[in-house]
Amino acid sequence: MANVQGRGRGLPRVLAAVKGRLKALQKLPWYRFAAGVVAGAAGLGLTLLLRLFGLGVFLPEIAVDFAVGRIPGNIESFFIRTMGEGAKVLALAVALAIFLVLPGIYALPFRKLQARIPGRYTLMAVYTVVPAALALLVILPLLNAGFLGSQTAVGPAATTFSQVMASFLSASFLDYFLVELAGNHPEGFSLSRRQFLISSAILGLSAIVAVYGLSTLISRPARLLFASVREMIDKEVTPTGEFYTVTKNLIDPEVDAGSWRLVIDGLVSTPATLTYDDLVARMDTEEAVTLECVSNEVGGNLISTARWRGLRLRDLLSAVGVDPTADWVALTCADGYTVGVPVVKATNPSSLLALRMNDVTLPTRHGYPARVIVPGLYGMFHAKWVTRITLVRGEFLGYWQQKGWTNRGAIRTTAIIATPAHDTVVAGPVTQIGGVAFAGDRGISRVEVSTDGGSSWRDAILKTPPLSGLAWVLWTFDWTPPGGGSHRILARAYDGAGNPQEASAAPPFSEGAAGYDSITLLVSG
Repeated sequence: MANVQGRGRGLPRVLAAVKGRLKALQKLPWYRFAAGVVAGAAGLGLTLLLRLFGLGVFLPEIAVDFAVGRIPGNIESFFIRTMGEGAKVLALAVALAIFLVLPGIYALPFRKLQARIPGRYTLMAVYTVVPAALALLVILPLLNAGFLGSQTAVGPAATTFSQVMASFLSASFLDYFLVELAGNHPEGFSLSRRQFLISSAILGLSAIVAVYGLSTLISRPARLLFASVREMIDKEVTPTGEFYTVTKNLIDPEVDAGSWRLVIDGLVSTPATLTYDDLVARMDTEEAVTLECVSNEVGGNLISTARWRGLRLRDLLSAVGVDPTADWVALTCADGYTVGVPVVKATNPSSLLALRMNDVTLPTRHGYPARVIVPGLYGMFHAKWVTRITLVRGEFLGYWQQKGWTNRGAIRTTAIIATPAHDTVVAGPVTQIGGVAFAGDRGISRVEVSTDGGSSWRDAILKTPPLSGLAWVLWTFDWTPPGGGSHRILARAYDGAGNPQEASAAPPFSEGAAGYDSITLLVSG
């Protein structure tokens, strides 16, 4: 009984403490903080605009690149698997929140500074110079972008310009809210306890909805899916606008082909520097090649096929005279991305420097003006916006490999059920099932389908001839359901040498996903 009474007396004290904390929160200068956040948003908006025109840097982008570059590969893989590109959106949202909170904090001492600094415009100058200096001399170096942004693509001058202009715009907004607007409302702005609680609840709910939306609704990973077998056949070559893209960047580089140069150097006899026109004049090869991202889940949609036109890497390397001791090719790109390819793979006749995709100039999002195509390896080896090809001795670890991803990169054999969709209701007597099978540059010799959860298997029909030995193979399977109810459909493939795909499930990190793809079909009647 004493314990119950003790707890009973303790509850009012807890409630009183909570009430006291709420009162303390109410006394905080929330109006100044909110004004700082709004002012900071204006400044960030300006830097984003300048960044898009190549006239400055966008701090949240640099922060996300810095964080992504240092997150261990297994953790990164988890976020990619569960959220897809939404992981990047969520990272950007966190970075934006941080860079909006900072100007809110800067605004808190505004009144004290106003009392000590004579002149309205002098105070504006302080709020212009100090945040800009913090960004240029503290934040950017901490994010590995160098003092004054010396390590950024636009350099110190444009970086300084963008940050000073953003700080000036933020200072102007702050001046408006805390001087002009406050002067017109001398009675001030205050929130009642009820208003404060309602506002806090709305803010909390908004944050929950935003995070949920960003992480689960916007970019959740999807299955490879065609509306029908007919559509699958029509899209054996993926339309350019539907070809999957994966990038480490928040904003991909816009490369000017006129000033762009491809440098071939390292362990070579005669280093070369080639222009875009030089390469266009020498285009002589086209290959139909399927690309698949190493992060693709079994059955996922991070896989597409295109016709790539360009030059054989073998011919480019032969022209500069590769040193016999060189055994790796290091590729460097306009966005700072790096990756290595064994010389034996780079000099394979199927490896290209591609300038065109599906009979059009290579789109920016797919690597314009030039990208590397190395059939048989996962997509991270097909470097986009390539600017330098360097011959080196010894294994080269690129951007993703330094984070633990495979540097072998051989694509695992897989069969994907791409039509009909999972949980589709079908009616007998015959249902056409279809999909794709892929084993990199090893080809596909056979696909089998099970309609009873793996107890028995039957051969699917392969489309012949395939686009090439480097592309996926389409397959179809006619099925007469034995009766109504739920049926689990599985598929498995064999590569060109007759080796079956791996049955045991494996996550994408670090060698690529493995296991049988499956869907459930619901048979009516």
